Amino acid sequence: MGHLVVGPPEHGVTRCARELALAAGDAAAPDLLHVHYTDRLFGPTAETSAAAFTELARGLDRPLVVTLHDVPPDDGSVLQQRRARAYAAVVDAAVAVVVSSHHEAARLRAFADVAPHVVPLPVQPLPPGPVPPPDGQVVVLGFVYPGKGHAEALRALPAGVGLTALGRASDGHDDLLAELAALGPLTVTGYVPDDELPSRLRAASVPLAPHRHVSASGSIGSWLAAGRRPLVPDVAYTREVASRCPGALWLYDDLAPALAAAVADPSLTWLAPGTPTGPTMAETVAAHRVVWATAAS
Repeated sequence: MGHLVVGPPEHGVTRCARELALAAGDAAAPDLLHVHYTDRLFGPTAETSAAAFTELARGLDRPLVVTLHDVPPDDGSVLQQRRARAYAAVVDAAVAVVVSSHHEAARLRAFADVAPHVVPLPVQPLPPGPVPPPDGQVVVLGFVYPGKGHAEALRALPAGVGLTALGRASDGHDDLLAELAALGPLTVTGYVPDDELPSRLRAASVPLAPHRHVSASGSIGSWLAAGRRPLVPDVAYTREVASRCPGALWLYDDLAPALAAAVADPSLTWLAPGTPTGPTMAETVAAHRVVWATAAS
């Protein structure tokens, strides 16, 4: 198996692809290639992204297995319909398709005639380390972009508490930062290097992953890897994770009282010893080997 890693190193999808490639190994003369796809990594629009991917696939001399990320929801909007057509074109260019949740699989089947393999994102616990003093902040990890939940979080903050966006604005969305800052006390850190991330995750007074339309989430996995029990909206994907990993998530319907409760008792935002957090990287590689063997047969 060979791995084609596309995108800037700080992007979560690129990181996911790189970590899988390193864990699985890369053959010198592979029979198959595996690539991870989210539309923003391959082009500025859904159409250019799909065209770039399909051109890449045509130029390869071996079959392609694709893992899809950020599968578009069926919300009736023009944007998501355009994205769905792009993802359907990507599916048609691959011999096998992987998604990271059953929720994503259901989304995909709504617009593509495919039976994807479901391989949940791995959680690799971080090495033990010192726990810094709490930073007094509600913290959201990852890129800042419309709909991720930063605005909802700012409106729900308890008095005297700020919101830290642990990351930077997604490409093309720098103007969103000023809009968010107008809603409440906001700190945007910019890209956080890997060696600084564990202490930042452990210092967060309240770990929050507020995206209500999430289909799979690397940021939730990062919180779990740091030993944190993040607050997450009670939606299909988070219920799927909670069912697989009982006790790992703090599900909420109304964010404001959940934040108030977490600020009042921060111990509730740490995982209890022995809490399951998801598949290990070894289990994830094993699941992919089944996919690759099936695709090659």
